[in-house]
Amino acid sequence: MKWDAPPLRKGARAAPVGVDATSAQIGAKRRFEEAVESVGPGLSDVLWRTVCAGEGMRDAERALGWPSRAGKLVLGFALDRLGDFYRVG
Repeated sequence: MKWDAPPLRKGARAAPVGVDATSAQIGAKRRFEEAVESVGPGLSDVLWRTVCAGEGMRDAERALGWPSRAGKLVLGFALDRLGDFYRVG
């Protein structure tokens, strides 16, 4: 995973000007963790497995002990919350 700073722009989530690579990486990791945390417990599990780890929905459902097709519904809720965090939609 690459933790480079995002493009410079105005706003609370913008990267500070002139940060070193280590500070940029720490900042990117912090922003990532805040985004996943904003999704909430229970929802972030399926989000992490499908989006970050690249697991298929069937494998994620099985690993979480969920019935078939439950993951699709829960992932939809997780993505809605993630969209709210990023103010998308």
